[in-house]
Amino acid sequence: MNLLQIVFCVLTATLIVYSSLINLLEPRLPQFLSRVFRYGKFAVPGKSVFAVEVPKAWFKHFYILAVVEYICFMGLLSLVYFAGMAVPPQINSILNTLCGPDRIARCGKHNVYLAACLLTTQVFRRFYDTQKVSVFGEQSKMNLSHYVVGHLHYLGTILAVLCEAPEFAYTSESHKQLNLITTSISDKISVLIFLCAWKHQHICTKILGNLRKNEDGDVVSNGYKIPQGDWFKYLSCPHQTAEIIMYSCVTWILWYNVSWFFIFTWVLVNQVETILLSHWWYKEKFDDFPKQRKALIPFLY
Repeated sequence: MNLLQIVFCVLTATLIVYSSLINLLEPRLPQFLSRVFRYGKFAVPGKSVFAVEVPKAWFKHFYILAVVEYICFMGLLSLVYFAGMAVPPQINSILNTLCGPDRIARCGKHNVYLAACLLTTQVFRRFYDTQKVSVFGEQSKMNLSHYVVGHLHYLGTILAVLCEAPEFAYTSESHKQLNLITTSISDKISVLIFLCAWKHQHICTKILGNLRKNEDGDVVSNGYKIPQGDWFKYLSCPHQTAEIIMYSCVTWILWYNVSWFFIFTWVLVNQVETILLSHWWYKEKFDDFPKQRKALIPFLY
């Protein structure tokens, strides 16, 4: 395992252990442990001298920085793949340090570039959502660790794609050609599913934002209501389910990229736990919460 894989493996393992403790043994845990983990609507009330917290609205910072990172990422990838530019030695040095010098490109250039385009559209859309659509509660907080990991995530996605990309790692002759027309049918289906989830995530984000706005679009509330419409008919947190779907599609496109599986596992565990906590919170707080609405899988669970 290289350093990047180790970092995300540790994050995932820590989250699994912590989630299990919160889900099964929370009443027996010290309150500060719950405060470190919980944030937003299911945060533990009160203050703790052990937990360093920042406004949840700082979620915006993730995407401000991520947009800059992804512009550089796509620019570099385009110059290398379309203009024939050599990979800068500084980039190779960073990848060798974080991902090892014996990296092998197992995906074709078209897979890498396609995945990069999809991830970039997601980052830009999330930037727009957090700036113009979402309404963060004035008193809503998150632990500093969530803030740090959020920044680490998007940089990690870029490194995971690049570290096993043709030209950035050892590349066989079969992976040196770039021809998006040769994209497989399964990859094209993945793109369509990704775009469907991408669209519905935005719709669901607008539904959530509108719960705190009046008809003129002015923010009039910081409270919580039961969201209705679109995928909310079937799921408690469809915007997060959409995130899992989108990362699943990228994983299919980058199927032979080992490092990317560590990113996907981290996203899957993180989103599932957040979905479960939100679902349980809605059921506890609202007596009229729709009984047919599920947490993870429509009509089943």
